[in-house]
Amino acid sequence: MLFGKNRHVISASRRTDIPAFYAEWFMDKIRKGFCKVANPYNPSQVKEVSLCPDEVAAVVFWTRYAKPLRPFLAELDERGFNYYFLYTITGYPSSYESGLPSSEECIEDFLALGECIGAEKVIWRYDPVILSSRMHMSFHMKNFERLALRLSAGTKKVIVTFVKKYRHIEEKLEEMEYVPPSSHERQVLEKHFRSLTSDAGMQIQRCGKRDSFANVSEGKCVDEKLMRELFGLELSSGKDPGQPEECRCIRSIDIGRYGSCLHRCVYCYASRNFFRAARRYQEHDYSAEML
Repeated sequence: MLFGKNRHVISASRRTDIPAFYAEWFMDKIRKGFCKVANPYNPSQVKEVSLCPDEVAAVVFWTRYAKPLRPFLAELDERGFNYYFLYTITGYPSSYESGLPSSEECIEDFLALGECIGAEKVIWRYDPVILSSRMHMSFHMKNFERLALRLSAGTKKVIVTFVKKYRHIEEKLEEMEYVPPSSHERQVLEKHFRSLTSDAGMQIQRCGKRDSFANVSEGKCVDEKLMRELFGLELSSGKDPGQPEECRCIRSIDIGRYGSCLHRCVYCYASRNFFRAARRYQEHDYSAEML
């Protein structure tokens, strides 16, 4: 066992898609051994974060398209980094996720990643589940089945949650004609999803205490049990106090920045102004210490 004392977990990132858009920046920081991160609620408050392999227990990547980072994974391995991916694929209409590659491209990327690093290190997120006039219960039943059958070769676990109505996306949800799932719809979807994942050899979990299926066990995205299984790490199981109450994740240091993702998902909690996010991306310098 490798004890995690004085070693931290890096989250890359809940705030933006670093693998998809900032892979070169991330690798530049890995080679330099550190990056800097601003407090999102007090930008003048900046801290330095070590990215030296002997001080990083593991890196948890959050992404919707890992292809730009994949060429660098061998270098991460050579440098001795532990890592796994939380990979979101919803297969929703492009009008809901207009900045993403096609669903087929994402599926192929997901499978290539699983083949490269092992299916146990790639966790599929079918998140958020949104019921609307275009995406009713039967849509999700067919959509989840299609994705589960394709992705099962590249993962062993899926995390499923319903959309959270953040205040700044309520108007967009109304435009989508969002409909809260009824008790019957929840029961039917849960039965269908559980049957499909069982047949595909996948474990199904919920994201902490977030709104999900009643009979699906709570899971952690940044998970000390998974890191013990994958890497032999012994880390504290204590909840990260910096995350929302419903989150069960252990402590990690997020090195991303809000308002910098270009996927343009209409239900996004991290980017409120897509025009500003595109401008930030265009002006970004990969050699900068801070994203």
